[in-house]
Amino acid sequence: MMNHTTPTGRRPLAALKPLALMALLSIPLAVHAQTDDEKRAAMNAAYRQYQELVAQGPQFRDQAVEPARQAYELALEVLGDAHQTTAALALNYGNVVRDGDDAAEILEHALEISENVHGEDALALVDPLMALGDSATANSEFADARKHYLRAYELARNQEPRDPFLEAIIGIQLGTTYFSLNQRDEARESWQAARANLEPIDNDIARYRLATANFWIGRLEMSQSNYLAAIAPLTAAAEVFDRFPEARPFSVNAHTALAEAFERQDQRAEATPHVLIVGEGNTAPALIYRREFPNALASEGAVNLQFDVDAEGFVTNVRVTDDDADAELAAAATAAVTGLRYAPRFENGAAVATADVSYEFSFSRPPRR
Repeated sequence: MMNHTTPTGRRPLAALKPLALMALLSIPLAVHAQTDDEKRAAMNAAYRQYQELVAQGPQFRDQAVEPARQAYELALEVLGDAHQTTAALALNYGNVVRDGDDAAEILEHALEISENVHGEDALALVDPLMALGDSATANSEFADARKHYLRAYELARNQEPRDPFLEAIIGIQLGTTYFSLNQRDEARESWQAARANLEPIDNDIARYRLATANFWIGRLEMSQSNYLAAIAPLTAAAEVFDRFPEARPFSVNAHTALAEAFERQDQRAEATPHVLIVGEGNTAPALIYRREFPNALASEGAVNLQFDVDAEGFVTNVRVTDDDADAELAAAATAAVTGLRYAPRFENGAAVATADVSYEFSFSRPPRR
């Protein structure tokens, strides 16, 4: 089974979470000394406690560390370090430990046990490899993450029969790592392959993962200033994320990117529906787009402004509040600030205007050539 993740973060929907790797209650209770029986019982109890805590959500992650540690260490005592159940418990433990070095050490042990039990080309290695990749990604160690994801991807591709869903899940993660390492061509190839694998699969989980691939393809197009090309994949992603209330953060990310894509093409009216979706539930206007100011001024400084934000997120009624502001800077700031776009605040489920928003517009002198 896989650790499924999403564009801004990770494991977004409780309904889409994978089940635990193994049901430890099925461990055969061979006839041993009473102390071994007690350790087995304690190991199973610790595992159940860990399982109950992680099922309640990520806010219980820290509380799950201790029972995960106990279950893993008891498995080492009772089953030894050449048993796949020990590997599964090491995987659980490593996934909740926050310190990156500690987590990597535990997950490497899970991988080592799995290699010894199943061999170096077994599909069972994918779980610890993906966990190692996730841990490295969380600690911005993208080269290490790429190594683990790439090995997992190659293992999946070498299996017969091949599992397109599994390949897609790994490929999405591998693509985000390539993207973080500025390997844009490799990222595009990974996400497009994942999209091709997921499109024929007709279930919500696959559609959600397909939305994730489309989101990243759109982000890649945005990063290369291909704003028109970004719109179709981002729209496809947003339509799926909008269906899942638990995916609200990812829906907001997709609609924010769409608003920027339209704004950068001066299609401000087309950006409006996305701006309004981003603003739903806001108690104050939130800046979501700032147009680059093209004019190079000979001076530098800051100008304090006030303005209103209308119900569609446009800036109106701009006022300079600095009595002694440089006239050239004040004029430039007044012109430039109208290019801002806000997600408006909402009252009783409807977008409303906000008056007297304060903003400091800063200018820096361009570097000499």
